[in-house]
Amino acid sequence: MASNNILGLIGICVVAVLVTCDRDDTPEISLRKQVQTLQAALQSHIHQQDTKIAHLEKRIQGLEAENHELKHQNTLHKRRQQKRVSGLGEANYSVGFSAFLSKTTALGEHQIIVFDNATTNDGNGYDTRHGHFTAPIPGLYAFSATAMCYGSEAHLHVAIIKEGQKIAYIFANGNHYDNGSEFVVVQLQAGQMVWVEHTNDVTGVKINGDAYSTFSGFLIKPY
Repeated sequence: MASNNILGLIGICVVAVLVTCDRDDTPEISLRKQVQTLQAALQSHIHQQDTKIAHLEKRIQGLEAENHELKHQNTLHKRRQQKRVSGLGEANYSVGFSAFLSKTTALGEHQIIVFDNATTNDGNGYDTRHGHFTAPIPGLYAFSATAMCYGSEAHLHVAIIKEGQKIAYIFANGNHYDNGSEFVVVQLQAGQMVWVEHTNDVTGVKINGDAYSTFSGFLIKPY
């Protein structure tokens, strides 16, 4: 297709050159006009191809972003499936975790806060790599979270999230290491997730580490 287009352009240029030759008596002027005509035609063709390539590159970037999101959702689904282990519905099964943030962290827009150090993780429901708690069995659960702002920086807005829905808000007013905390009781099915997330659109706000910011939860009773 591209070869045909180029041949077509060259054909047009040849016709233009022949017309120019007929009209000009001086060979030097005629040759110069031939070169100019060919250059203009080739530059126009190159510009058109560059535009097409830029459009295709943008489309490829969009498809790569969609593919990344699908992989992320697939990973979450597999993680939930792995938590559904046979025999976990017994009444004596215990679930409880307590984790803290080890380092002061600058938060991005709607960033999940990863409390990376788990002092307790009975039942292995909490993931220190991604910050999610995944219910291994259905039941009634309790969660608490504390968030401390760093020094006198901007206000800190975070929330406890259940499956993408905010169920409790935490606020620290950005004045001399202020902190906020919340405690909630929620029903969870096996595989459902709870985490803590920065809810402000402002980026760069810091949450204090060194175990001043914490996240914990436990199973009250299984269903």
